Amino acid sequence: MVKEFIDASAESIFIKVEDYIKFFEQVPLSLWSTRPVFYFRKDKYDGLGLLGERVHAFTLKSKTLELYFIDCLGVKLTAVLDNDEPMFKEIENPKERLLCALTKIKDTINERDLKLAHRKAKNILNGRYY
Repeated sequence: MVKEFIDASAESIFIKVEDYIKFFEQVPLSLWSTRPVFYFRKDKYDGLGLLGERVHAFTLKSKTLELYFIDCLGVKLTAVLDNDEPMFKEIENPKERLLCALTKIKDTINERDLKLAHRKAKNILNGRYY
C-alpha cells in the first residue's frame, strides 16, 4: 500500500508531504499503536513501522520523513509518535497527531528544504553520512 501512495522512485526530486498525508489517512486506526512501540508490536505499528522501517533497516520513505521533521520542523518524529513533543501533546490519537504534524510541515516548510532533506536521506542510504 505504501508504494501506491508515496512516490520514492529514483526520478523523484523529493517526496511530497501530501503523499505521506494521503498514505497515513488510509491506514485504519486499528493498526496504530496508542503507546510507544519500537516500529511494531502485537499487530500495532507506529508511523515509521507503517513505512516499513525496522531495527537497523530504514527505508528512503522513513528516513526522508524523519529528516522532514528534524531538519525542516526542528522536531523529532519519534517524539511526535511517542507523544513526547509539547507542540502536539494535546492530541491523544496517534494517527491524528502525526497527520497534524504533517499538515504543519506542509503549511510552513518550503519546497527547497524538502528537496535538501530528501537528498540527504538518499545520501544516508548510500552510506555518505555516518
